[in-house]
Amino acid sequence: MNFETKKKEFFERLGETCYMVLATSHKDYPMASTMTCLVFDNAIWMQTDKKFDKYNQLLNNPQVALVKNATQIEGVAQLCGHPLDKENEKFAQLMKKHHPESYEMYSTVETEVVIKVTPHKAVDWLYEAGDSSIYHIDFVNEKISVQTYKNGK
Repeated sequence: MNFETKKKEFFERLGETCYMVLATSHKDYPMASTMTCLVFDNAIWMQTDKKFDKYNQLLNNPQVALVKNATQIEGVAQLCGHPLDKENEKFAQLMKKHHPESYEMYSTVETEVVIKVTPHKAVDWLYEAGDSSIYHIDFVNEKISVQTYKNGK
């Protein structure tokens, strides 16, 4: 199984836009938030307000987890400036295309910030013909392993 092919399939299955749960934590205080996400450049992008607890958690601990359906992702978050900054042009264009109401409501708010999550690991469950295949994807070491799971075995 070719790593680059599986990585491409993985990001395509997430879609260009989706809703995911973002988990953050700092000093034994975990939080989970449903986020509107964009997927491009082998990363998952979203935005939040600097006034929210998750922003402060990310400042202190960039290690995050994301979940979409049966796909779990661990990665590192990077704060990338305001949504309308020049370096976030692609983010702003895709947000405007897929989520025009959110774009209009939030992207001009002065305290908004873009978050880029670079995946390090993923566990991706695929269900086909009554069987479950669990793909373990290691983005850092560019490795994939597959586990078949059927009837608890």
